[in-house]
Amino acid sequence: MTVMGDVFKELFGMFVADIRLTLAILLLIGVVAGLVSALPAVPYFAGGVLLFGFAGILVEAVIREARRARS
Repeated sequence: MTVMGDVFKELFGMFVADIRLTLAILLLIGVVAGLVSALPAVPYFAGGVLLFGFAGILVEAVIREARRARS
């Protein structure tokens, strides 16, 4: 196997390993993209939604994995 193939497999595995996390991030990006296209005058609000949305997704994923590891 080539080095590029190995790198691709690892990157793909990282994103597919936690499908819930991947879907939550894609959903948040879609919501913010819709928000920006609907309300172009409020880019700071969209940035805040991204910031707090990603933070919330990260906290939820960490808590879920901690509970899974504890069980």
